[in-house]
Amino acid sequence: MGPQAKRRKVASAVEEISFDPTARHDFLTGFHKRKQQRIKLAQEYAEKKAREDKREERKKIRENRTAEIQQALDESRKMLQQARGSVSGSESDSESEDEWEGFEEPIPVDHEAEYIDEDKYTTVTVEEMGTTRDDLRSNKEYSPAGDEVDHKTTTNSSTGKNDKPVKPRQKVNSEKKRKKKFRYESKAERKLTQRKERMSNRKHARSRQES
Repeated sequence: MGPQAKRRKVASAVEEISFDPTARHDFLTGFHKRKQQRIKLAQEYAEKKAREDKREERKKIRENRTAEIQQALDESRKMLQQARGSVSGSESDSESEDEWEGFEEPIPVDHEAEYIDEDKYTTVTVEEMGTTRDDLRSNKEYSPAGDEVDHKTTTNSSTGKNDKPVKPRQKVNSEKKRKKKFRYESKAERKLTQRKERMSNRKHARSRQES
């Protein structure tokens, strides 16, 4: 027997090919429309990406700010701790030192000033007034008014006028009779006084010459 013949695959034949005229028209005339759609989609994608980028930037800025604030807080805490430690050390040092003994007594004012004017020669002594209790008591004891009262009582008793009852001593207020303070004159006042004294001296000299 001879070789067998090869079997061929028989493809199914298309019965009919039909074209859709509307689809063909849309495909042929829709190039511009499809182009505009692609542009719109690209714009939407770009806007979406820009929004995402802005969000990422804002997130990074917030993170950087929080990190800076935290760093500042840590530095301020360290500074406070150092300040507290220095304050506690200074307090311990001050406690170890001697206690405060009050203000020092001021230097007493006691000096003399000399003024010379033609025929006159004056010397002014400035002394400090006592402000302590002992000084006030001494001023009361040695007041001139008290001496006058004691002198009057002694004279009355010595003369023998004992008919009238002796009045009790009155307390003298040292505050009322205060010590007079010396006041320095200004330049203008000095000039006026010097002129007056010169005029008076000239008048006296003329009167002496005439006499």
